[in-house]
Amino acid sequence: MATLNQTGLQDHPILQPFRLNGRWYSPADNTIALHPTQTTFLLMNGKIGKSAQLPAPQKAKGQQQ
Repeated sequence: MATLNQTGLQDHPILQPFRLNGRWYSPADNTIALHPTQTTFLLMNGKIGKSAQLPAPQKAKGQQQ
């Protein structure tokens, strides 16, 4: 799973089949990229899971690159 990308979309795992904008999405699709405003009701209904927010890599103090 990925974090918020440049277009403002987040990848969410699909837990149950659902229909969005006239298209059916099934768990076989694995993930779906959605805007944060689209996720509220799908999360509440258990159709999708929360996206994994991966922390940005940080440099350790004292290391040179």
